[in-house]
Amino acid sequence: MRRMPGPPTRALHDRLLASLAASPKRDVAGCLPPGCSLDVDSFERRILGAERRLVRVGTVTGRPTAVPDSGQLVLLSCRNLDTYLVAITTLWKRGFVPLLADADLSRAEIADLVRTLRPAFCLLDRRADPDAGDVEDLGDSLSGLHAWIPGRRIASKTGTGGPMVAGCEAHREAAVVRLTSGSTGRPRGVVVTADQLLADARQITGTLGVRPGDTLVTAIPLGHAYGFGHVLMSLVLQGTRPLLLEQPLPALLVEALSRPGPLVLPGTPYLFSLLLQTAGRKRFKGLRLCLSAGAPLPAGVSRAFKERFGLPVRTFYGASECGGISYDRSRDGVVPDGCVGTPLEGVRVDLRTGRGGEDGVGRLCVESEAVAVGYVPESGSDLGGGGFVTGDLGRIDADGRLCLLGRVDRMINVGGRKVNPAEVEAVLRDVPGVRQVVVFGAPDRHRGQAVCACVVVARGVTRETLLSVCGGRLASFKVPRRIELVDRIPVSARGKTERKTLLSLVARPPLRTSPTLHRS
Repeated sequence: MRRMPGPPTRALHDRLLASLAASPKRDVAGCLPPGCSLDVDSFERRILGAERRLVRVGTVTGRPTAVPDSGQLVLLSCRNLDTYLVAITTLWKRGFVPLLADADLSRAEIADLVRTLRPAFCLLDRRADPDAGDVEDLGDSLSGLHAWIPGRRIASKTGTGGPMVAGCEAHREAAVVRLTSGSTGRPRGVVVTADQLLADARQITGTLGVRPGDTLVTAIPLGHAYGFGHVLMSLVLQGTRPLLLEQPLPALLVEALSRPGPLVLPGTPYLFSLLLQTAGRKRFKGLRLCLSAGAPLPAGVSRAFKERFGLPVRTFYGASECGGISYDRSRDGVVPDGCVGTPLEGVRVDLRTGRGGEDGVGRLCVESEAVAVGYVPESGSDLGGGGFVTGDLGRIDADGRLCLLGRVDRMINVGGRKVNPAEVEAVLRDVPGVRQVVVFGAPDRHRGQAVCACVVVARGVTRETLLSVCGGRLASFKVPRRIELVDRIPVSARGKTERKTLLSLVARPPLRTSPTLHRS
């Protein structure tokens, strides 16, 4: 009998096991805490145990939900645990498509994702289950995770449980779906195939020189495009092992970097600033490569790190829609602020200039084999056909380096986590007594940008009330770090919000009384 081909996701499962088999005596991953490791035999046994559980999700409650080999979307929200590796490998093996979600999402945000993207079920490592659903334990193989299944009312309204994108031929090759935000603040998915994931991993490891024998110290979240592409896909492609940090705590970072090398540390400007402040006189002899992404890297941080530890922090630039874009290959590893190096091997970058724009400045357009298929549930004209038009304005200097000059849209970049102001504004507008609100990003030397808000409210509404509502409905990184209560939102004579005035408000110490703003 002719053997029928398996689901497209299974190629990643098979590639991972083959990469591990090339060096079977090495552990699959180390974990901090508790300082344990996951060996290859235990990893494969746990995949088998997880498989038995996942294909039967829903049977305990009498509503069989999981349909193996169907391309069902399954939301995965988990910290950097060894269970994450087991879960995603098992999902791939059985033909499920992981929806990669942040590990800090609130209950309301998970419910919104279920309504919008229609996963068949969710795998969560904390009790953030939305209402009107069923919960199932998943056993020791998926220790720390449980399944949440949308209730009948939610399932009937959203159509959960079916193929990820019914009737869309191009998306039947999906291997993962990454999250980003649409122009309305509603979440949308970025559909990526196995071939695109592997192409991105080849471009990253080839350009950066990441080797199978390296250890990737992983404090960045695996569920983000940055962590997934650099860490998990390096493991899949060539067996580069990770050392997983459950939380990016200073003590764990120092412990991890004190281990024998060769060590590679993908981080963010915030993490490297944290190390400079907390490492004391430690010398990390095994550390051979540091790279920073997710937010602009100040040249001063890279220079100070090089002076303190003997090697620079090299800037890396990428996007959920296309993976890695550029990397700093310079000899000394210190580049001017805004410079993000030259394109990766296999990546082409051009500029799309607009009418009346500054000469030599435009939106960055990326072409490579790693560019994603498209968006779900809504399409976008900026992504598809092997090309992606970013929302970043930039120029290309005489040395071929990309220099970023700001965002075309209003998206706020908080340490690599993208926050759409429209989403935060919608939450604040729901608070009784809120009359007007504008949310914006302000420069933050640790995280790139901080979420700030100016709000016009009725008497009796306090900052504490607004922060409490945001804290209950938004992930912590989306909650405004500064809220100014004002008499009116600053606008120009043309009715446009005055960004400079907004930034000046949050740049000064908080006032005890609300400032009055006048129309210019």
